[in-house]
Amino acid sequence: MKAYRIHGPHTIKLDEMNAQPVGENCIKLKNLMCGFTSADIAVYDGRLPTKYPIVPLGQCVGFVSEVGAGVSRISRGQRVVTYPQASCHSCKACKDAHYTECEKPLLFGVEEDGFLSDFSVVSASDVYTIPDRITDSEAVFIEHIATALNALNKLNVEKGDQVVIMGATVDGIILAQLVMYYQAVPIMVDMQEDMLKLAQQAGVYFTVNAVDDNVCKKILALTGGHMADACIYLTDSHMSLQSAWDYTAVRGRVGIIGKNSMTDLNCNLNGMLEKNINLYTIVDCGKNYSSAINMLANRTVTVDSLCGSVVEFKDIPSAYESLMSDSHDSRFKTLIKI
Repeated sequence: MKAYRIHGPHTIKLDEMNAQPVGENCIKLKNLMCGFTSADIAVYDGRLPTKYPIVPLGQCVGFVSEVGAGVSRISRGQRVVTYPQASCHSCKACKDAHYTECEKPLLFGVEEDGFLSDFSVVSASDVYTIPDRITDSEAVFIEHIATALNALNKLNVEKGDQVVIMGATVDGIILAQLVMYYQAVPIMVDMQEDMLKLAQQAGVYFTVNAVDDNVCKKILALTGGHMADACIYLTDSHMSLQSAWDYTAVRGRVGIIGKNSMTDLNCNLNGMLEKNINLYTIVDCGKNYSSAINMLANRTVTVDSLCGSVVEFKDIPSAYESLMSDSHDSRFKTLIKI
């Protein structure tokens, strides 16, 4: 088995490893496509605690090449997408087969070996089958869709709500599509005009440039004078979290999406307290993977415009350095073809 492993900050090597046995309730995957996340870059850069050496990347689409004893719902030859966290199989939730509620999950590519290899062995409970109408490159976005669904469910977004989204990122544009599906109104705020135009192409009618516009004044006008019912802050938006209180109505809701954020989220909470704002944190997908797959298959969410470059397996070392450089365009998702 060939696998790229990060041996330390800025040190990645293609290692020849022994083939992994397929144990009970496990499957072997022929990995097809992976996607880079900010956590993968942080592990490579040494900014995120991990145990080296580690196989990076937690988002993977694969072909089931072997099925272990005890596996019934997955068959050889099916395509699957991995859940971003490995279940511990020892806590009460796992013993009750509620794997998405695992009390001690391990993040693939950070705390547990990920999928930057030709083959992987994982628990059958950590993958979901996907239909043929979803391409490999589309399937890499399922985690993003599931996380967005988790955010909207936690914030109890309803028909007619006006929702400010702080960050026209990959997650932000997916969120906006889902807000519209819920028959609510997204208001996209970002500092890059080209990303706001991409959001407009995705159907977002109201966009606000945080550099050129008086954001509060514009949101006040768009919401009829009472500010947004809900505000969702993306930790990779590079905007001030403090502004979320300003954009949100009295007794409104604010959600923060992001795990392993590489930026400090310091802010003064007085504005939140004065407005009696409810704060929610969203750091995982919850129970939304099946729903996300269905929405992608039915084209409720489209992700083609969010795909960036596709990296070949042999070019991984140079791809990591490119992702670290100032010239890298981080607005789009980089994919890896294995």
